[in-house]
Amino acid sequence: MQIYTLAIQIGNLHPLFVHLPIGILIFAFILELYLRNRTSKETTQITKLAIGVAAISALLSLGTGWLLGEDGSYDEVALFRHRWMAVGLTVCSVALYILKISPVVWCKKTYMPLFVITLILLGITGHLGGNMTHGEDFLFQDNTIKEIVITDVNKAKVYAEIIQPILDNKCVSCHNPNKAKGELLLTDPTTIVAGGENGSILDSIDSNPSSFYTRIHLPVTDEEHMPPKGKVQLTDEEIVLLKWWLENKNCFDCTAGFLDKNEQTAAILKSLETDTSPRGIITKTVDDVPSEWVTEMNRNGYSIYPIAENRKLLLVNLSNKKHIAKGDFNKLKKYANNIVELNLAYSNFTDEMASALSNFKNLTKLQLQRTAISDKTIEKLKKMSFLESLNLYGTHVSGNSLSYVKDLAHLKNLYLYQTPVTESELLAFKKERPNILTKHVADSLFNEALLNKPYFVDATDFFNDGQEIKIEHVFKTANLFYTTDGSEPDTTSRKYTSPFTIKESTTLKVFAQKKDWKQSETVTMKFKKAGIAYDSIWLDIKPNKSYAGKGAKTLIDLKRGSENFQDGHWLGFQGSSFTTTLELKQPTQISTVSIGSLSRQSSWVFHPVGYTIWTSETPNDFKQIATKKIEIPKKVTNDSQIFYDITFAPTTAKYIKIEVQSILKNPSWHPNPGGKSWVFVDEIIVN
Repeated sequence: MQIYTLAIQIGNLHPLFVHLPIGILIFAFILELYLRNRTSKETTQITKLAIGVAAISALLSLGTGWLLGEDGSYDEVALFRHRWMAVGLTVCSVALYILKISPVVWCKKTYMPLFVITLILLGITGHLGGNMTHGEDFLFQDNTIKEIVITDVNKAKVYAEIIQPILDNKCVSCHNPNKAKGELLLTDPTTIVAGGENGSILDSIDSNPSSFYTRIHLPVTDEEHMPPKGKVQLTDEEIVLLKWWLENKNCFDCTAGFLDKNEQTAAILKSLETDTSPRGIITKTVDDVPSEWVTEMNRNGYSIYPIAENRKLLLVNLSNKKHIAKGDFNKLKKYANNIVELNLAYSNFTDEMASALSNFKNLTKLQLQRTAISDKTIEKLKKMSFLESLNLYGTHVSGNSLSYVKDLAHLKNLYLYQTPVTESELLAFKKERPNILTKHVADSLFNEALLNKPYFVDATDFFNDGQEIKIEHVFKTANLFYTTDGSEPDTTSRKYTSPFTIKESTTLKVFAQKKDWKQSETVTMKFKKAGIAYDSIWLDIKPNKSYAGKGAKTLIDLKRGSENFQDGHWLGFQGSSFTTTLELKQPTQISTVSIGSLSRQSSWVFHPVGYTIWTSETPNDFKQIATKKIEIPKKVTNDSQIFYDITFAPTTAKYIKIEVQSILKNPSWHPNPGGKSWVFVDEIIVN
């Protein structure tokens, strides 16, 4: 058994030797052609050396390859062909060297023909070897990845759409018809159920987990771990999904919505969904719009609002403006691809300005009601492939415009009340595009049921002396009600009438209300006072180089990190706590230290489990003044960003030392218990 294992280990050197004869023989042949009329003693010695090394490497490749084939992982017919073609190639390589060094005349005449035959054998042998490793259709197969798009994960087939893609990406390269390690195939349900040389991989034995479950959870350094060390490993999320599938009796025909799942699994499954709507597609192709640009444009008379919290998609509202010029649209060109809604209703927009709309190819909603446009403007919209809603109420468009909009693939709503379009023209249009909802009725039906959320203008997470709070809504007549104590607002709360200033840390909540409309969702924003000036900051250990931000200064740059911990605003530490020291510009009385952290347990990121605060008026004599212990989570919790406040009796300090205590290792209930966990911190505020 030990001899067999040693033989297989030697055989594993085959990939190291197999490419040597290929490269050297091709190089030697090119060298022979190049030096054919330039023969000298030195050049002859060079080609002899090249052919000799090629022969030796062919022997090594043949020997190690022969041993590698003994592990039973390869198709027998393919292995037989490859082996004996390799034998022929090796024999020819050795013979080639003998002919090269021989002074006999007939040897010299036979040398080049044999060289050609050797190269042919080299090509055939290499092709057969490639077929065994990569599949018979490797050279000519379509290598484009056929992405499985899941729009509703509850309707997704668990095996075909969730599990098999994981196996294809991480397991099938070693468990396919051409290379079946352990006689195990993982290419389809039948072969998976059949198992390998050790029997079923799915069945539990004596209440122990199945071998499949056990192997994917072993440490990477374990010889039994799958995928083996050196291969691309399963992600934490993939391991959770495989475990979920196994726990549900490895069902091959079920849909995800019918299987039990915990919060973590549900969240991972939800992340598999792809938003195939126009806005979902656009979001993937554009970058965030700087808030500074939006602020500057709004100061110059525009009304621009982010559609989503990530600030990628924008709504531009120019309704009721009577002095719009073509140049106004040019100023929007910089981020035209981010603009998905454009409201020009009741404005002075005309056909003469219509050419400017060609810049806004990603519009999903365009409102042109009560403008002086005609069919000429609608003709300019033919390339707006994402357009879903078009409001032409009260315009001069005729039935001719319907020929322009009928080819807009995503169009769902078309408003034509009080236009020259006739009922017969509309009826003919509906026969061609029955999926478009055409509204040829009163303008009152154009209203959306739910109000858009209000927006904070020029707001930042942190402020020093005071923060002006300015709130706006798309509808200027909407009523805005808010609270500043973190409680939920209602119509009895304060009504927003004009900007106001806050002086202390505040949690502000606001919603919009308008007659005949459903009130908007509540918007929450937390403002943190950062009134104390820092002189410097340093860390006792360096953060992980992948999450180092701008070093220690990341913690005092007054910029919150996002849910994406790779955004450059987080400092990440794996498997360790850390201490940071702040130096204030001058001794100051303080009573609160606030620290922002992130939790994303699926990525091994946990909130700190405790903090300790020391202060001093000198660089050395620190005195502990506060500690805060935080309970270790006992189960999976949702991703979150939290600011922890550590309060203490007012004390005067110039230096503040803060220890951030990590959980260090994943808890026992985690899918990867004992793994080195992460702690991420983005900002420290002292008051």
